[in-house]
Amino acid sequence: MEAYLEPIKIALLVFPFIAFLITLPYLMFQYHKFGAVPLLRSVIVYTFILYLISSYFLVILPLPSKAAVAAMPTKVPQLIPFQFIGDIISKVDIVWNDWHSYLSVFQQPTVYTILFNLLLTFPFGVYLRYYFQKKWYQVLLYTFGLSLFFEITQLTGLYGIYPKAYRLFDVDDLLMNTAGGMLGFLSTPLLTKLLPSRQALDETSYRKGQQVSIYRRGVAFLIDVFCFSVMTTLLTILFLHVDFTIVVAITGAIYYILLPMLSKGRTIGKMIVKLQVTTEKKPHWLYIAMRQVLLYGIILPAPYWLARLTNIHGNSIFSFLGLFLFFLLLCYYLLFWIQLIKRLLGGKKNFSYEKLTKTAVTSTIIVENNSRQEN
Repeated sequence: MEAYLEPIKIALLVFPFIAFLITLPYLMFQYHKFGAVPLLRSVIVYTFILYLISSYFLVILPLPSKAAVAAMPTKVPQLIPFQFIGDIISKVDIVWNDWHSYLSVFQQPTVYTILFNLLLTFPFGVYLRYYFQKKWYQVLLYTFGLSLFFEITQLTGLYGIYPKAYRLFDVDDLLMNTAGGMLGFLSTPLLTKLLPSRQALDETSYRKGQQVSIYRRGVAFLIDVFCFSVMTTLLTILFLHVDFTIVVAITGAIYYILLPMLSKGRTIGKMIVKLQVTTEKKPHWLYIAMRQVLLYGIILPAPYWLARLTNIHGNSIFSFLGLFLFFLLLCYYLLFWIQLIKRLLGGKKNFSYEKLTKTAVTSTIIVENNSRQEN
């Protein structure tokens, strides 16, 4: 039993790092398609990933040293289907009128191997039918493919890392793994009886996608920061002799102001997660531009402007004006963070800069007549 538990323990240790790497792409996909990320859907997806990691580690671990593998006898692939039946019969003495002799079948290592191979892909069949909505023949094909991948991994000595195979390629493993996936497929209605259907999950996601959460906006913001950084880096390389502050200002004006004005209030980040800045005031482009200038030109770079204002000295009217602007900007900057914290805690009111510019961030996910449609 320890031989099976140890790879699962290692998978549990590795999983958080894998989850961290895939979280942003996962959120981008879910927000782009549905506009929301319900908890149950995330639990299903992440447990599926954990299952795949655990299965893979069960196949390859423990890893021996290369020297130990080189000293091993060469493992000849077992290519005779149902060889395990003959192995069991040859090792078990069945007496037809002695029920104890039948129990001895379950004490054979070959039987443990069969059960392991069935259980290894059983969850795979459940996930494929319940969440991925695959038909029986698709589950059969995918499970066989997964099992073949495992066996090739063993046959090639972990893709050539080892001088030869340190585990046996067995055609019976292919058969039992495939059978395990099909058992999972057949058992899915019973095992998922208390869970909502995939269609219900999608409908819930689309319904929640009509609302714009602060986390969805946060994902769009992170994408925009990445795109803005790439664009700034490229322009900096192209214009080496231009002051970096000027390059940042020009890039920001193009990306955060001009692009939304020309694309109906959308940056690349908002396009990906299906959001846009809207306003009922006309001309629309002007109010969108005012919002973008206020947010990306004043509020977010407020620390930079505050630092510049502190450099104004003297008793002239400009120093007093600078002091007034300093406290005004500081108060507005603090107000922005207070409103952001409230939104993170569940508040739904618009930010003050949105109220001033008569704008709002809205979802572009559209569902009509209970059908799944996206604009």
